[in-house]
Amino acid sequence: MTSKDAIDGAGDRALWVDPNWPGLDGSPGAEFSASKMRAIAGELEEYAGMLKGPAYSEGYTTGTVESVSENGGLTAKEIGSWSAAQAFAHTVGRSGGDEGAQALWKVYGLFAQRLDEAIKAIRANADEYDGARRANGG
Repeated sequence: MTSKDAIDGAGDRALWVDPNWPGLDGSPGAEFSASKMRAIAGELEEYAGMLKGPAYSEGYTTGTVESVSENGGLTAKEIGSWSAAQAFAHTVGRSGGDEGAQALWKVYGLFAQRLDEAIKAIRANADEYDGARRANGG
């Protein structure tokens, strides 16, 4: 089955395509800015940097992945005093047992890892758009 058949001639098995999808009507379609993509990746990289590094700085915990893993969990003082914060602190805090603190550390570490992966993916996509633009004479 051709792509045209899949859209127009497949009867009840036809693919539905939003008629307002950019570019289907012959207009230029979606525009991507590799420089904006790189700027976003740079901004995310600044935030990601805050998750890396030593557990302590000038006698204080830093909020890095290493800090969270070394210090176990969080306390209500660090999270807040409102009722949901208290419940969350009990779940992931030192008083809530090791399982909650370990789960928090694991998820925090995964978040840092996925953020790095997202930054790399954004930069790779910007490179692809630049390459396609050059190849198309743009």
